Amino acid sequence: MHPRRCCGLFDDAALQRLCFVRAAFEAGIGLDALVRLCRALDVDGDEAVTQLAVLRQFVERRCGALASLEVQLATMPTEPAQHAENLP
Repeated sequence: MHPRRCCGLFDDAALQRLCFVRAAFEAGIGLDALVRLCRALDVDGDEAVTQLAVLRQFVERRCGALASLEVQLATMPTEPAQHAENLP
């Protein structure tokens, strides 16, 4: 996000939240989860803690899945696979 600071459209807190929402969305967190978090941050501290914990769990699972994928990618052969019709 490239805010136009010269116009003063957003204060620092709003810019921080917009940047967070964009990063979270790009990381695969759904809009419904982001809406719940933002509403909780605006109204209810206890619910905000709960929603943040949910998002942290999502991030942990995503990191685990990406780590597993990275291991699989590292072990993939770089040579083309032989097809059954090419076997003796």
